[in-house]
Amino acid sequence: MRSGLGLRFVRELEQGKETVRMDKVNQALAMFGMEAVPGRKDD
Repeated sequence: MRSGLGLRFVRELEQGKETVRMDKVNQALAMFGMEAVPGRKDD
């Protein structure tokens, strides 16, 4: 509720959905003072 995101989106994010909207991810992360940015994954 505090993030302003729907329960469905939060559930999908928690379950590791592979395709999500970055603006919504950042909306959730903003609650923790964080932000996701595009970049390469290091293996």
